[in-house]
Amino acid sequence: MNKDTSVDDEHSEPEYKRLSRVEALEIFSEKELTPRVNSPWEIVKLQCVLTFAITIIAILWSFYFYTKGLVLSVVLGGALGVIPSSVFIIRVSGVKKSNLVSAKRFISSWVYAEVIKITLTLTIIIFVIRLFPNLHWLSFLGMYLITLQSYWLIGFIKIKNK
Repeated sequence: MNKDTSVDDEHSEPEYKRLSRVEALEIFSEKELTPRVNSPWEIVKLQCVLTFAITIIAILWSFYFYTKGLVLSVVLGGALGVIPSSVFIIRVSGVKKSNLVSAKRFISSWVYAEVIKITLTLTIIIFVIRLFPNLHWLSFLGMYLITLQSYWLIGFIKIKNK
C-alpha cells in the first residue's frame, strides 16, 4: 500500500500569491477594491448616532403621548446593539496588533469574540428583563434591530457618497 501524504498536506498551508495593484485591477474594478468601511468603529459610531436620533424621537413621542418607559426602552435597545459590537471589535483588534498573527489564531479569536458577543447580548437581555418591568418590548427590540441593520446601512451610505 502507498504511503499516504495527506498528513503532510494538512499541516502545510498553501502559499498564496499576493497580487500587485495592477494585477488586482485587471481582475476587479477600482470600486470593488476600495473598502466601504475603513474602520469597524464607523459602524459603532453609526449605531450611536441612530440610537441618539431615535431617542430624541422617543422623547418627543413620550412628551406628546405620555408614554412611560419608552425612552429607556429605546436607549437600552441601542445599548444592546452598541456594547457587544464594541467588545467584539476590541477583542479582534487586540489579536490583530499581536506580532504572532497567523490565520488559525485570527480565526479562532474571531470565533471566540463572536461567542463573547452572543453571550454578552443574551446577558444584557436577561438583565433588562429582570431590572425593567415597564419595558416597551416593541421599542426595545425595534431599536436593537435598527442597530443591527447599521452593518448594512453603512455600506449603502458609503456607496451613495461615492
